[in-house]
Amino acid sequence: MSSKSKSLFVKKQSKVCNVVLSICRESTYLKDCISSILSNSQLSLLYLYIIDNCGSKFTYTFLEQVTSNYSQVYFYCNYKNLNIIQSDNFGISLGNSPYVVLINSDVIVTPNWLSRLLHCAELDSRIAAVTPVTNHASNINFPIAQGANFYGMDRVLAQHSPCNYPDIVTDFGFCTLLRRSALEDAGWFDEIYNCSYYAYLDLCMRLTAKGYRTVVADNVYVYHQKLTLSQQKQNVNDQKDKQIFDARWSKEYQRQLSIFLKADPLKPARDLFQPPQQQWNPIQSMRETYYAMRQHWHQRQWFSVAKAAVKGLRKLPTAKREIVTPEFVAKVTRPGRLRVTYVLPGLGVGGGISSVVQLVNELILLGVEARIVSPSFHPEVYGWKFFTQPIIFRSLPELLNNFPETDIAVATYWTTASWVAELVKAGRAKVGAYFIQDYESWFYPESDQSTRQEVKATYDLIPHKIVKSNWLAELLAQDGYETKKISLGMDLSVFYPRDVNQPNHPTIVAMARPNTPRRGFSYVIEALRLVKEAIPEAEVILFGDRNLKARKIPFEFRNEGIVSDQDRLAELYSSVDVFLDGSDFQGFGRPALEAMACGAACVLTNVGGVSEYAVDRENCLLVPPQQPEAFAKAIIEILADEKLKRSLVEGGFATVNNYCHKREARKTFGYFNRILQFSYA
Repeated sequence: MSSKSKSLFVKKQSKVCNVVLSICRESTYLKDCISSILSNSQLSLLYLYIIDNCGSKFTYTFLEQVTSNYSQVYFYCNYKNLNIIQSDNFGISLGNSPYVVLINSDVIVTPNWLSRLLHCAELDSRIAAVTPVTNHASNINFPIAQGANFYGMDRVLAQHSPCNYPDIVTDFGFCTLLRRSALEDAGWFDEIYNCSYYAYLDLCMRLTAKGYRTVVADNVYVYHQKLTLSQQKQNVNDQKDKQIFDARWSKEYQRQLSIFLKADPLKPARDLFQPPQQQWNPIQSMRETYYAMRQHWHQRQWFSVAKAAVKGLRKLPTAKREIVTPEFVAKVTRPGRLRVTYVLPGLGVGGGISSVVQLVNELILLGVEARIVSPSFHPEVYGWKFFTQPIIFRSLPELLNNFPETDIAVATYWTTASWVAELVKAGRAKVGAYFIQDYESWFYPESDQSTRQEVKATYDLIPHKIVKSNWLAELLAQDGYETKKISLGMDLSVFYPRDVNQPNHPTIVAMARPNTPRRGFSYVIEALRLVKEAIPEAEVILFGDRNLKARKIPFEFRNEGIVSDQDRLAELYSSVDVFLDGSDFQGFGRPALEAMACGAACVLTNVGGVSEYAVDRENCLLVPPQQPEAFAKAIIEILADEKLKRSLVEGGFATVNNYCHKREARKTFGYFNRILQFSYA
């Protein structure tokens, strides 16, 4: 327990509301959550009580810093690891202000959120609970509209929602304001439940049975990432909790829910975000169906494969996509702010795409109206953190005709450079910028000089160029181009050493992408074969491709496939001794920096953007590309020398602290402001 947390046991009465933030899982989104509460709330209204039940050193250190900076924040570290229900009950007990807010750590609130929730509660003394609408919930779900961000969604609702404050009996708890007197009357959460969902429903039913109202504030929008427990554990707990809940409330709950669904009281507010044009388009629906079937197939859930196929076929006749116009995007855009649109060649799993999404998210938090446009959106990235919903244009003419009004359009791959140049020429964007993440001409063999020259020719199309490493800057300089170097940033709230079970045998993880140019797949496999030959007990883990078994790899390995979940990727890095990236070159080498942040010793090739941060025998071992014997020798040396391994790991920790994603966003924001002023001075 921190020194400041000792005062938690003194009842607080001088504030209108106690905000209780319980942390029962990884703290991936915690920093953004707390920052949003402290920056978007009237602090004179609240005390913030943070109950940490995950007990990680990373979380504890951060929360100690927060409590030392804010007198309104109190931190309790519980080493008994309460579940979310017990933790929320404990948080409720810490004060006796008239209102309590229970909020999850994967929520980001919007300006004046608390004042608006309190205003709703004060309209009727029978209102016991008020919940905002959000992007992830079943019956109060407002998906972020294409081209909008969650701040823009909130602004539209705050200004135009009919404010019906309809009664609801579900989607309760991710961010809910509770009246303390009603809680004292109906009782707190019943700790017979294992998971929060049914415990919250149970409380809601007890409140309504007492004559209270539980309502949704249809003029308040918050972002919700919706973290979940492991699927197997969740299914077991849900089944037990459902049996308890159904025995108590099933008939009455279904009656109240059916009334809500039939009335659909949120439709007027939801209609504010419907683009005026739609057209039948089965492509995305078919892609989603295929992805769902493939997921079930890999899990050997044969019945679920068939079920997903039938569900997909039923959706096809009504499969529509929205046609997003500049006028619609303008409606959900906050006025008077810098507007930046990144143009991607496609939205799928990849380090470069992940870097763009991360940067766009951070620019939004800085107040920029940043967005993404792309010709496709792969289902595998649906679970990523998107503070804005990408705009999907199915053709280049549609992109050029319906591109939203933009200050700066940013090309992100050589094939998008001509699009951005055309957008600037047509007046759809004031300025073009080129985010060059790799030396893409080298993606093509030397024999294909025509394509290499075509790639290089795109550098003439856009004057303002951003690179993320000195290596790239030097190559572009040799080609005759000036660039602005802004180092890539890491989200260290995601990539840090996780508390995972460490095996008793040596473990190596490697990126294996046989279909991606310059990733050195054959050399990586040969190196790992040599390691297995020398250390038979070593476990090899590969990720980056699902179908590696078809490659006839000559040793046993565990294939993690395409890891789109960044928390899962951080856990994977944290569980191994060595990370190997055998690429012929990398524009920056994001995976190695991620692995360093999670405590893996790295073996990397000594060419490309990794030179930005990689120092041989200080934070990694560097080896020449395409030399599997050198790869294997370096891995074996680390596994045989614990002192060397510890030294490299500590060096990696020191290195990653210099690569903050928020600093990257601030520098990018500053650069965009400068080029805009320069171009229009």
